Amino acid sequence: MALRIVVAGEIYVDQVMSGFAAWPQPGEEAFASALTLEVGGGAPHTAHGLTRLGWEVVLAGPIGRDSWVRARLDELEVRYLLMEHSSEPTGTTVAVSMPEDRTFFSYRGANVALASVLRALPEADHLHVAAACDASLLQWLCGRARTVSIDAGWQPSWLQDRDVWKALAGVSWFLPNEKEAECLTGERDPERMMRRFAELGIRAAIKLGGAGSVALEDGAFVAVGGLAERAPPLRAGLCGDGNPLAYSSDSLGIDSTGAGDCFDAGFLDSWLRGESVERSLRAGNICGALSTRRAGGMNGFPSREEMSEWLSK
Repeated sequence: MALRIVVAGEIYVDQVMSGFAAWPQPGEEAFASALTLEVGGGAPHTAHGLTRLGWEVVLAGPIGRDSWVRARLDELEVRYLLMEHSSEPTGTTVAVSMPEDRTFFSYRGANVALASVLRALPEADHLHVAAACDASLLQWLCGRARTVSIDAGWQPSWLQDRDVWKALAGVSWFLPNEKEAECLTGERDPERMMRRFAELGIRAAIKLGGAGSVALEDGAFVAVGGLAERAPPLRAGLCGDGNPLAYSSDSLGIDSTGAGDCFDAGFLDSWLRGESVERSLRAGNICGALSTRRAGGMNGFPSREEMSEWLSK
């Protein structure tokens, strides 16, 4: 396992507010029970997950003049190649997290320079792009690594660009969630989404949240359910000091920020090791679900031993 992985994309400082009793109506105010400050964005989440699973990973992305981000990445033992923007601050996201879903309010900041970062990437054995980039740049990036995956996030105009579809046919894996897959394919049924991707020549694995994930393997539809059907009832709460309660590996649902990015790490870890698509989906489901045990997109990510234990269940 001497592969080197480059994970490139936008970088944010996430302020995750959780523990709301209800979503406020316009003009109302709601108070969170907890606030977590963490490095965020799809690229740091996936890079951290793959690092935690034992891969040699380099995170590439733009930041402002921000020593805190560097210090936090050092603490997480994530190697990085960061481009510092001369005038913009590091991108910022305020994430409002409810048990069933989350909402983001973001300022891109230094991420406006992402294209420059992507054009300066070192060659890699595997490249994972955690952002939308134009079709010609994506095609060029496919020549910079032996295998390439992409999770562009919710970018409706990008998802509906036919030039992007052609470029996606050149990547090893496209990793959208259900809403993104529906936007691109025009289908609502997961199996019909997968068949449409196959018609376009796009190899995709679709994330369905708590319901699991789906893909095609040798032309056959593969659906792997999420952990909710096997896990005990959710236990989430806060101590008197505002910190999360101690909980076992089965305590899910505190914060879903970054769960899809953590799925990407688990899926790619298994696939790069030569495992089947079905087992890769299962590994992705496990990493995505267990990441929801803690606030922020990285703090709940499982160790390799813990993931292996879940895979054996």
